[in-house]
Amino acid sequence: MRKIAVLLITLTFLVTTLFSMSFSSAAASHDYATALKYSILFYDANKCGPDAAVDNVFSWRGPCHTTDGSEIGLDLTGGYHDAGDHVKFGLPQAYAAAVLGWSLYEYKGVFDATGNTSKMLSTLKYFTDYLLKCHPDSNTFYYQVGDGQADHTYWGAPEVQPGPRPVPYVANASNAASDVCGLTSAALTIMYLNYKDIDQNYANKCLKAAKELYTMAKTNLGYYAENAFYISHSYWDDLSFAATWLYVVEKDPTYLKEIDSYLSNKTLWGESPFNNKWTMCWDDMYMAVFCKLAEITGEQKYIDAMNYNLDYWMNSLNTTPGGLKYLDSWGVLRYAAAEAFIAMRYYELTKNEALKSFAKSQIDYILGSNPINMSYVIGYGSNYPKCPHHRAANGYTYANGDNAKPAKNLLLGALVGGPNMSDNFIDDVNQFQFTEVAIDYNAAFVGALAAIEKYYGNIVIPTPPATTPPSPTATPSLIWCDVGDLNVDGSINSVDITYMKRYLLRSISVLPYQENERIRIPAADTNGDGAINSSDMVLLKRYVLRSISEFPVKYDIYGNIIN
Repeated sequence: MRKIAVLLITLTFLVTTLFSMSFSSAAASHDYATALKYSILFYDANKCGPDAAVDNVFSWRGPCHTTDGSEIGLDLTGGYHDAGDHVKFGLPQAYAAAVLGWSLYEYKGVFDATGNTSKMLSTLKYFTDYLLKCHPDSNTFYYQVGDGQADHTYWGAPEVQPGPRPVPYVANASNAASDVCGLTSAALTIMYLNYKDIDQNYANKCLKAAKELYTMAKTNLGYYAENAFYISHSYWDDLSFAATWLYVVEKDPTYLKEIDSYLSNKTLWGESPFNNKWTMCWDDMYMAVFCKLAEITGEQKYIDAMNYNLDYWMNSLNTTPGGLKYLDSWGVLRYAAAEAFIAMRYYELTKNEALKSFAKSQIDYILGSNPINMSYVIGYGSNYPKCPHHRAANGYTYANGDNAKPAKNLLLGALVGGPNMSDNFIDDVNQFQFTEVAIDYNAAFVGALAAIEKYYGNIVIPTPPATTPPSPTATPSLIWCDVGDLNVDGSINSVDITYMKRYLLRSISVLPYQENERIRIPAADTNGDGAINSSDMVLLKRYVLRSISEFPVKYDIYGNIIN
């Protein structure tokens, strides 16, 4: 029998140990609010289109690629350059928009308190305006502008890059792209949630497009066509992520059933997605799915998946001498930041202090608490990379090898790839694995910083009035209770029958689970008809006598029927 979810979570992490750093700067405090502000401003450096200079903190950026889409008779201007190059790749574009939106959705109080909400909304709308342009009708989605091979032969400012640029890939009835359509759907659904109280018409437009893209993704299964720079290895995760956020909006249990179907598929490597050692990234959204569904449903399979992944990261993954969790050499810090964000979201559910300490250790490392005392966020602190692999910021060309010089322009807020396994860093524009920056690198970093600022910063987030009905994201401390487990002891047996009998005979007026304000599941309503009566007693007896193996109703952690 399943135990109470929170107790299981706590027991799982009893063996977790906190990290002890050997270098003197480990205990240094950081200005998380400033780092958060800078990490958002970075996106201005990668703006594309005729309005790139509008609401842009960087004076060295201006209009560029003003004819994108003209080759196919559409306006596909806008959006963001991918990294130090100028292509608009579909998956990282959608990933950055989705994760930034998720960050604002979960931590809006932090963004409000630090004065960053307006800029975040502006940044997000620049993403979604472009994504909506790429979806000109209900059955079409263009997911790349620019050719990677041709673009990477050019080193110079985007404002003077020769054009026009091709639009090489489209998703439609003849061309599957479940991955990028699914992830884009999620980005637009989250924008609906963030914008519905600001501009309902625009929010509805985003939701309509999100549902159309989700339909495209699930009815025409297959990988998208990009196979050189961002090769996709899965789409079940993207479909699941899209369905998760549509469920958040519509509460339609059909989405949960579809997610169950998607997650029954093995990964490309023949493994269960529930035993995932990777972290959230543009090509793997499984942990994002499990994290959100653990919160929404309280189902044990999602809790187990979260525990498995975080236990691996905290206790088994390769770690540098300075304490950085080292998943992969290319963009190692983006992965550490992403796992920190996931850990902080799970902390909100479990209140397990080890998760919070783990996340802080990774963010502190990034901000300078590391053996070389270097901040890996450009412009934060006094010692940071000077040679990011970013053509607009660099300000030079290939002529005379000038591009190897320190950048002319300060790429404020950019998170670079990071150090090697020995905590060493090479500040060389041509050493891409160290100095590359990208819109997907900063995305989860923004969310992780917001979470860390919430608990370790100096801000004060107003507490909502007590009369405000709690929403799913405002009640992370709810705990699970099985249908039929009236005394919440983790078992369904004759004791529960006795409680039911006494309740129906009015010997008692309140059942044990009803006395726990953290339990919303109506455990005694075994048939889901909204009443507690003899019909529920019959089902409970049949279950205890093993005449039936399950009850005809299931609830999520908020007491909503999900079947």
